[in-house]
Amino acid sequence: MNDGYSAIYEYYDLFTGNVDYGRRADFIDGLFRKYRRPEIVLDVGCGTGTLMALLAEKGYDMIGIDSSEEMLSVAAEKNPGQLLLCQDLTECDLYGTVQGIVCMQDTLNHLDSSDEVVKAMCRLSLFLEEGCLFIFDLNTEYKHRCVLADNSFVYESEDAMLVWQNSTSEDLRVTMALDLFTRERSGLYRRQSGSIEEICIDGKTLGEALKKAGLELLGTYDGDDLREVSGQSQRILYVTRKTKNG
Repeated sequence: MNDGYSAIYEYYDLFTGNVDYGRRADFIDGLFRKYRRPEIVLDVGCGTGTLMALLAEKGYDMIGIDSSEEMLSVAAEKNPGQLLLCQDLTECDLYGTVQGIVCMQDTLNHLDSSDEVVKAMCRLSLFLEEGCLFIFDLNTEYKHRCVLADNSFVYESEDAMLVWQNSTSEDLRVTMALDLFTRERSGLYRRQSGSIEEICIDGKTLGEALKKAGLELLGTYDGDDLREVSGQSQRILYVTRKTKNG
């Protein structure tokens, strides 16, 4: 099957309408101002560029990277004048350094292995200036085991329907089979299919990645409601800072 985002990119915003990007942008802006306000911020896995555009409105110069050309085509419409790069996270290559990095919507979970997580965070950290923040979120083991699991979901709108069927292995790798049905002018529906995989990143892998990337953990928050993390948090937001020895 095709890459899942290539299949659904035109309708991605429609089916993620429940994400409060405005609140997240305000929260990230508050964290930057609390520790060190950056001039240039890198949005890793920027997708269709909604968060990137909101941070740009707050006065940050933005760079967005994503591995999907289709998603970046949408991001370009929302972010005129901002730099967008089609790159793999593990091979990120910028023209200079940045003073802040954000990596949201469980982007790191989409990597293929624990080794790739470590490699990606080390690579991204190379372009982050000392004392600056790297803010990212991860889907939790609870979400993989109890929410995604082997469940199926259906999202409907007036002109499109997304059918999402999960298959989860013992190591909590989730394969998401996606079928998008869109209404044509003829009244018939066109079907596009793709798949997305997510790995579960355990504490040991995360700790190793932070250490090798030279990042110190400053705090964690529930990634959905931005409050205290609980045993049923489905996504955790991590606030880290590039250390002197990073």
